[in-house]
Amino acid sequence: MTAQIFLIANAADDAGACTKKLEEALAAAPVAAMLLPRGAHSEAGYKALVKGVVGKAQAAGVAVLIEGEPGLVRMLGADGLHVEGGLGEVKAATAALKPDFIVGAGRIASRHDAMSKAELGPDYIFFGPLSGARDPEQREMARWWAEIMQVPSVLSDPAATAETATSEGAEFIALGESLWAAPEGVTARLAAIAAALEAEA
Repeated sequence: MTAQIFLIANAADDAGACTKKLEEALAAAPVAAMLLPRGAHSEAGYKALVKGVVGKAQAAGVAVLIEGEPGLVRMLGADGLHVEGGLGEVKAATAALKPDFIVGAGRIASRHDAMSKAELGPDYIFFGPLSGARDPEQREMARWWAEIMQVPSVLSDPAATAETATSEGAEFIALGESLWAAPEGVTARLAAIAAALEAEA
């Protein structure tokens, strides 16, 4: 089964730039979800970003995930919360948002950490960074997880190209920086990556 596309928005983009890039990505392949990192946005700036993206993304069938406090999900009309914190934060998020909203658990430190977070009921386990090159250890953990666990996983590879992208059996592959900076454009880069993933499957 081909991994679904999970986009990580450029943390420096405003709503206009973000939705433009999403439209370019959708011209190449279906997109399951888009994470809007908080980055250096002020609280007001981040809320404006989310509000400006949510409607257009959801209309295109793309789930919008945000960072921050669980209460922001309902307030801003997002589909769920991505948690890069520890067990306490994942537990708080699942308690506040499940089953109505998506909760994802990232910043996985070890196999034990992945299993401990999965026991708290998130909808996905996120292996790898939100930016930068894919970590070989995270890639190996994602492969292990896909082979033996039922909780869906996301393998993050922000720097992926068509030559390097692999899903390692994960249900989703997270893409970001390499798409937004691709000299050939977002649509062409994602189309090439999607073709490579389909060939892998």
